[in-house]
Amino acid sequence: MTVDRTALIGRQLRAATYTVSQVDVDDFLGVVAEPDFAPLNDAEGGTGTASGRLAPPSFAPFVAVLGLLKTFDWQEDFLFDYRTGTAMFGEQAIAFHRPLVVGESVSIAAAISDVYEKQGKSRFDVIEVTFKIAGEHEGDLLMSGQQSYILFK
Repeated sequence: MTVDRTALIGRQLRAATYTVSQVDVDDFLGVVAEPDFAPLNDAEGGTGTASGRLAPPSFAPFVAVLGLLKTFDWQEDFLFDYRTGTAMFGEQAIAFHRPLVVGESVSIAAAISDVYEKQGKSRFDVIEVTFKIAGEHEGDLLMSGQQSYILFK
């Protein structure tokens, strides 16, 4: 049975939160080399946010991926059974607006912005999700962008 996912375009996904923890940052730095990263106290960087240790810039996509996975249910929101189908991450684009600070909680808002079918060796759907990740204060945008999910039929 072929599922028409185009009706999903415009669907707002669940709001989610993520707290930037030192444990997650340390685990991340254990596998990702950041030779030029010096974890300065945010007060020294002058971003105007609450004082705290900065997470490396390369940690932001990690937050985006983890945060977005909290915003949807594969079956309910994408009409996809991940137990019997195959899903992959596609491309991701992120605009950074300010550094992440260890200990801060961020909120993730996302929506399905596009759905289209492609053909390779087999047919598959691409679901594009746009997102905004914000800090605790009104108007405090940390990053925004889009991520795609590839769903094989």
